[in-house]
Amino acid sequence: MSARLDRLDDRLRGWLCAPAGKGVRMALAVLTAAAFFLLMMTRMLTQLADAALPLRAAGVAVLTLPLAAMLLFGMRIARKREESVAGVLLLCALCALAMLARLSFVERSSGDYDVYLASWLERLAAGSFADGMRADIGEYNVLYQYILFVITRLPVPPLYAVKAVSFIGDAALAGAAAALAARNGKPGMAAFGAMLILPTAVLNGGMFAQCDSLYAACALWGLALALHGRRAPSAVCFALSLAFKLQAVFLLPIVAVLWADKRLRLADAGVFLLTLAAVMLPAVLGGKSPMRIIGIYTAQTGLYTGLNYGAANLFGLMPTQGLDVYAYGNFAMALAVGACVLLVGAGMRRTGRMSGDGYVHLALLLVLVIVFLLPRMHERYFYLAGALSVALACRLPRLLPAAALIELASLSTYWALEIPLAAASCMMIAAIVLTLASFACADRELPAGNRV
Repeated sequence: MSARLDRLDDRLRGWLCAPAGKGVRMALAVLTAAAFFLLMMTRMLTQLADAALPLRAAGVAVLTLPLAAMLLFGMRIARKREESVAGVLLLCALCALAMLARLSFVERSSGDYDVYLASWLERLAAGSFADGMRADIGEYNVLYQYILFVITRLPVPPLYAVKAVSFIGDAALAGAAAALAARNGKPGMAAFGAMLILPTAVLNGGMFAQCDSLYAACALWGLALALHGRRAPSAVCFALSLAFKLQAVFLLPIVAVLWADKRLRLADAGVFLLTLAAVMLPAVLGGKSPMRIIGIYTAQTGLYTGLNYGAANLFGLMPTQGLDVYAYGNFAMALAVGACVLLVGAGMRRTGRMSGDGYVHLALLLVLVIVFLLPRMHERYFYLAGALSVALACRLPRLLPAAALIELASLSTYWALEIPLAAASCMMIAAIVLTLASFACADRELPAGNRV
């Protein structure tokens, strides 16, 4: 009997430690999604409490879709890393737990949702697609308006659907972080997992129903694809990032360095513009003029007139009440543009000898420094910095303190931790200093031409 148990033990251990084949990965992913669906069918969901079984199943299916997206990206990474069966099991468990963490807040409707999104959804639901496009609903660009319009046609609670879209963006963002953290052609599993459970990422969509993961995922994929030599898809992703949110401009200056380093070409600018035009086309066909679409962004720049909206940046270090908004604001914008020019110049000086590490350093510095110096920043505008810091820290453990400082400072503004805003701003300064010091050392020993 003991010998049989030993043989069974050896076989089970051997199976768990062996690389997981395609069939095993698919089976485990499907079983995880199915088990999650059944679990959610038994859970008390307030907005589905009185729904008929088909409608309840539809609502739960919408909440299961993000998990399916997480598993899809995770299995792709597992295949490239030749993960063992045990590793795939742990990955499935992590994805399920990441979704459960997000669904802890699924019933919560934040002020932004109640005041803005809910009314936008009501107006979109009241008419046709063309009516919605002509009505200038909301302050988001048309790409997210398309998503909101589709949500109004689904037989599920709008709050759940809005959050599910953000959770799908979380999955894509985790995949992009893994691609940026890749070593020797293998995506970073640690970056994927860390991004899924990053508190600010969980709260952004789960508690506040924000969609920052969508533009951030496209931005990070744009950088990752450029570094892997896929120029046209990179240009498409950068364009989609800008089409989702204006905050993509914090990272877009890196395109100049990518072009100088021959990782992007002038022809890719055409791809970028064509993608933006393709995004605008449905709205234009629906009756919205191109100038009104562009005007969405110009209107956003003048929407907020205060110096700070909860961001742990330069204006978090001072009492802004009573200050001359325009004088201080213009001064800070000049500083931000000057810092951006210096960082882009530093990147261009390294053309031909900058590795992926150097590029992720530069990307993180751009989004950190620009948001730190600019006026009118919200707490969410450090979102890109948090994602990039996770990818970089998983590439270079010496950046773990910087990533921790960025996350803690951001979390303190998200979730009312007992950390004064000025202290959070000092944490951001420390993170900038640590990243600058690391950037100064990055690629120092890299021979010319060796940029992998």
